[in-house]
Amino acid sequence: MTLRSRIYVSLFSIIVISFVVTGVVAAFDHYEHDITYNEERIAEKEKSIRASLEYLLLQNGGYIDTDSISMLLGDKVCELSEVNNLFITIYDLNGRYLVSMNTDTAEANKIPMQLSPELTNQIKTTTKTKAVILPSETNDTQNLAYWCFSDDYGRPLALVGMLYEKKEVEKAKLWNFMKEIGTTYIVLFILAAGIAFLITRDFTKSLSKLSESINHLKLGKKNEPLEWKSNDEIGQLIQEYNRMLFQLGASADKLAQQERETAWREMAQQVAHEIKNPLTPMKLRLQHLQRSWQDNPEEFQTRLNDFVQSMTDQIDTLSHIAQEFSNFAKMPQSVNERLNLQDIVKSVLTTFENENQTISFHQNNTNTAFIFGDKSQVIRVLNNLITNAIQSIPTERSKKISLGLRFSENHVVIKISDNGSGISLEISKRIFMPNFTTRSTGSGLGLAMVKSIVTQMNGNVAFRTQVDKGSSFFVILPLDQKA
Repeated sequence: MTLRSRIYVSLFSIIVISFVVTGVVAAFDHYEHDITYNEERIAEKEKSIRASLEYLLLQNGGYIDTDSISMLLGDKVCELSEVNNLFITIYDLNGRYLVSMNTDTAEANKIPMQLSPELTNQIKTTTKTKAVILPSETNDTQNLAYWCFSDDYGRPLALVGMLYEKKEVEKAKLWNFMKEIGTTYIVLFILAAGIAFLITRDFTKSLSKLSESINHLKLGKKNEPLEWKSNDEIGQLIQEYNRMLFQLGASADKLAQQERETAWREMAQQVAHEIKNPLTPMKLRLQHLQRSWQDNPEEFQTRLNDFVQSMTDQIDTLSHIAQEFSNFAKMPQSVNERLNLQDIVKSVLTTFENENQTISFHQNNTNTAFIFGDKSQVIRVLNNLITNAIQSIPTERSKKISLGLRFSENHVVIKISDNGSGISLEISKRIFMPNFTTRSTGSGLGLAMVKSIVTQMNGNVAFRTQVDKGSSFFVILPLDQKA
């Protein structure tokens, strides 16, 4: 998600959260107000009915015989129900239904005909000043209120039940409020979008420019600094970028100089080392020839011939080492073209055919593998890997080399395996280093050259080895898909 998108989302999220919180608070306030309103209203109804019943009791001298309850309260219940717009029920002290305005209405409203003993006992003991209010089991908008009707001496006479219909007086106001606040927040959405656009336009434009400059930042090349007129946070960021750009350029120059010096130093050490190796036996042979002339002149001619042959071999070795360093240093410019890899492989294999070694070839299908590269460099890669495979096999073993091609959708893998001595873990870590070799006559540049050539072809080189069992080298090259 882009920075501009995050700013938009943040602003809109704040507005949405504000709207939701406002709605929740308003709904909760409406709910609390309705509860308070209905509690106050049912208390008023209860108070009014209690007063009417107490007046009836007063008219009868403060006492009513329990056997006369149904007759005396029957008409009064109908009157109170109509005046207060309530359904009132009278129960005896055992919780049995006695009288109401209409029995059919009582059954329709699911008014209980018999109260439970627990409720009956609760009504008689706890409702002297306030009724027991219970929710209706059949209608969420109704409540049932019960209290005990007693005489002037506090003796219970009957139980009074009242069906109360709850009213949602604030519902219409709540919906009107939500509509008004919803309209307000829609306007805020539009304003926020405009404000976010204005805020982020210049801000993200400058950051995009900075990001683009960083993406195009190249070591060893001239990188242009950025300009910013304001001295704000973005200006400070750009100033820091320009300062780091200057330091980076200086560090790159210094690093390049150090790398050149290190490369020349290592190359000089390697050249000196490789040249020094043949010089020591050459010196010893020369001293031995001198002693032969002094001690045994009659055999001098034979020894001279041996000396000349030995010197010739050593000079050839020096010449080979010099040529290897020359090739590695030159690494001539590639002349890339579309190549038939199978033809090159078969051509290279014919040069290694002899009675001292067996080289097998296989591929996983009959497709023709075309790659894009320099033919001479591909041949150098194959020559070097096959030569290394042959030289890794001890002389007492039968030399068996296999070369295989395996195709995938976009790549071809060249696998060269041998049954040689393998490569130890310590040597594996340095095997592609330019100045590393395990042979006294090697320059240490062969595998480094292979890796360099394959990397230039957008490929990769890997190997797998087992000590004393053999090694397999893998050259992975992209296929040329152009027909």
